[in-house]
Amino acid sequence: MKHIINIDQWERRENYLFFQGFDSAWVTITSELDCTKAYNEAKQQGTSFFVRYLYAVMKAVNSIDNFRYRTDKHGHVCLYDTVDVVTPIDIKEEGKTFYTIRVPWIADYDAFYRNTRQLIDNIPHDGDPYETDKAVAQQGDFDVFNLSAVPGLYFTSVVYTKFGVGHAQDYPLMNIGKAVVRGDRRVMPISWTVSHEFIDGPHNARFIQLVQQFLDE
Repeated sequence: MKHIINIDQWERRENYLFFQGFDSAWVTITSELDCTKAYNEAKQQGTSFFVRYLYAVMKAVNSIDNFRYRTDKHGHVCLYDTVDVVTPIDIKEEGKTFYTIRVPWIADYDAFYRNTRQLIDNIPHDGDPYETDKAVAQQGDFDVFNLSAVPGLYFTSVVYTKFGVGHAQDYPLMNIGKAVVRGDRRVMPISWTVSHEFIDGPHNARFIQLVQQFLDE
């Protein structure tokens, strides 16, 4: 459900109006997650490590109000009760690239896992890889964020592609890279780009803390 924010009565009014004057209010942060427990358990159980960490990230995003603020196509600031994730899935066929799916947020992990696996296992192997993104744009309510997995690449920074300044379709963009062994631990990079109109340093710190917490659960 979407709640329209009354800017004049909003606690972030001054923050929001200040960053409205910037060419870009978006900031990118890259950090690292200890994925030892989650990775080992997924391998031992024969389950998807990707779905495991996707759930952790989604749970963190949906636990922090500031990560669910958006500007809709009418220019209204709004807060969504929950948001889904849009994520590209590789199609391992010659001449194919990927297909982007929308994964709904489901708090129960077992139900989330079953639904996400079903979506991944039944993606169309033809058509427009950006069909899901275009559907979100047409809807005009951006109750999503984007997460791209790059399991073959460890990175230390990311520069994201974004729409032009003032374009309505703006929501958090995230990447998770290759999990690598460091000593007796396994770690992976995570990068996220968010709007400073809605999100400050403490919210970003809380986000990475929660992702780590949910990975370890």
